[in-house]
Amino acid sequence: MRFLQIRHSVPSAILAIGISSLLANIATSVMFTGTALYMRTVLVTSVAAVGMLEACVEAIAYAIRIFSGVLSDCLRKRKPIILVGLILLCIAKPMLAFSRTVWQIFLARTVDRIGNGVQATPRDALVGEIAPKEKKGTCYGLRNSLSVIGSTLGGVFGVVIMRATNNDFQQMFLLATIPSILAIIVFVKFVKEPKTELLSKRRKIKFADLKLLGTRFWLLMLVVFIYMLGRFSEVFITLLACEKYKMNIGYGTSIPIIYNLIATLTSYPAGRFADRYGGINVLLFGIMMAIVSHITIFFAANINHLILGTVIWGINVGIGQSIIAALVATYIPKDLRGTGFGVYYLLTAASTSAASIIAGIVSDYVNNGSAAFFGGAVFCSIALLLLLFFSKKFK
Repeated sequence: MRFLQIRHSVPSAILAIGISSLLANIATSVMFTGTALYMRTVLVTSVAAVGMLEACVEAIAYAIRIFSGVLSDCLRKRKPIILVGLILLCIAKPMLAFSRTVWQIFLARTVDRIGNGVQATPRDALVGEIAPKEKKGTCYGLRNSLSVIGSTLGGVFGVVIMRATNNDFQQMFLLATIPSILAIIVFVKFVKEPKTELLSKRRKIKFADLKLLGTRFWLLMLVVFIYMLGRFSEVFITLLACEKYKMNIGYGTSIPIIYNLIATLTSYPAGRFADRYGGINVLLFGIMMAIVSHITIFFAANINHLILGTVIWGINVGIGQSIIAALVATYIPKDLRGTGFGVYYLLTAASTSAASIIAGIVSDYVNNGSAAFFGGAVFCSIALLLLLFFSKKFK
């Protein structure tokens, strides 16, 4: 019954986009967590090297997002660009399976992140165009919830394959190609781009368009930039669980299962609350959850405390990803949605890349994997204060 209610409250194309994202994220989650564990246990690299690799590939992904967003605005076409990204995501999985050096891993991860960057911005812009005005939060929440379900199932997929193959990373990466192929099939078959006057004419790319994004958008971007400085890669939670609390690496992907499951349960309700009570109010609560999760993990005395912090982290992820996307889609002009999302992702790239580099260096220098989480709490607290300060300007 719940599924039927969701099905009738949002357009079917958004449901199809969400399912395609679910399938793609199953494969991406395996690649994301498995790479860090493979580098640490097989190639015996430092935590700083893992952080540097994650920072570099994420920076590439987010840098690509602004260009794909601007290009989709210029061409007035979203679907072909999204499809190219999904194909690159599929190619990256077998590349990683046959990687034997850090540089080969870097190349495979780069292809994966380029694919993610190419499809993410026009996908979010397409959701904004299909979603009814009064249900934008709901639609973005559902799309994000389905994406996170994919990440959760990816964690389960990783655990099952690792246990069945006696921790064979190569087989796990190779099998991750299957859901990537299914994601392409679902997207091609069930997602149709709306034909409107807005999308019928091409427009020139102009830097002056950045001014047209509006004051509310740029104030939101300032808050998001600082907030994301505290949102470094989740692989640091996995590494902390395996190294400080001695979790078996075969169960390493269970950490993403936890926070992704909670994010899944949070995203859709958060979107509906945003439609009813305002996105800024819900985002304030999400950032507070980020602060609590960082502090809980920093002071964790055992694996149970770490898991509690991971659960709260999932609440923060579920709220943040859905609400920020809905606010961006609401604040910017319709014909600049791709550009707006591209700017959002570019700024996120800069902050999260810096966050992962700092977290890796701090973890090695202090010789305490939990030290980085204290810094994350500080940045999130600053973002919270800024959002409170500017809250009247968002109305």
